[in-house]
Amino acid sequence: MKTRLLMLAIVLTIGMQAQTTHDLIWERNFTSPEADLTIDVGDTVRWTWTDDVPHTVQNQNGSTETFNSGVITGNGMTYSYTFTVEGTNPYFCGVHGAGSMSGVITVQQGLSVDEFNSASVRLTPNPVNTNLTIGLPNGFTNGQLKIVDLTGKLVFNRALANSNQELDIDVSGIGSGMYLIRLEFEENTITKRLIIQ
Repeated sequence: MKTRLLMLAIVLTIGMQAQTTHDLIWERNFTSPEADLTIDVGDTVRWTWTDDVPHTVQNQNGSTETFNSGVITGNGMTYSYTFTVEGTNPYFCGVHGAGSMSGVITVQQGLSVDEFNSASVRLTPNPVNTNLTIGLPNGFTNGQLKIVDLTGKLVFNRALANSNQELDIDVSGIGSGMYLIRLEFEENTITKRLIIQ
């Protein structure tokens, strides 16, 4: 019995150490691309206040998980949340609104470090008015490119046969606002935030 308990403790310790904490700064007018993360199931995101202004960190409608820090004020204050479900989690500051403080946390199962590092996606320009160029990641083929609004409604869908290229897309027919671009390749999904003006 003691051997089983010891083995269980070792497995739990190894499992807990395998999870990662991702740190983000959180301040007014924060619109950095670093606000968008792709993480593994079980990873934690920690937002750190870098000003003395009150903020919240809370999920937007359409988020896979529900989280809300409540109003926190003070330079150096933090809020952490551990994501446990695969999916897309747009978030924002409820005090200042999605236009000045927001991001997207995409949670995936089993994304390896090599896959994550090779999955660089560039959106140019962002914000965009009419023509968007998407630089696709190397090594991913036979996928889908989808643009969805924050309620999850699909507004654009295109099959991708070869991803080692750049795509030019006319988004002038899509209304202005914030959207999520999803690149789906087998079990991997890469999500980026897009603002159409």
